[in-house]
Amino acid sequence: MTTRSTAGRLPPLVDAPTINLDTLTDRQRAGTSCVWCAGTASSRYPVGGLRACACCAGLYGVPAADADR
Repeated sequence: MTTRSTAGRLPPLVDAPTINLDTLTDRQRAGTSCVWCAGTASSRYPVGGLRACACCAGLYGVPAADADR
């Protein structure tokens, strides 16, 4: 579950913790850190306008973006 405007743009996630946009760090908002664990985010795993790391993406069911995007 998410708060604010990302709710309508997210893929169906499996038991993913809520993303509270007000508590994200600047790096998480910029897409350089994972929205859940603050590890190094990957552009392959978009979560709305944010990004996830490979570990969290696998854990919560975030699909990889197409390579030709």
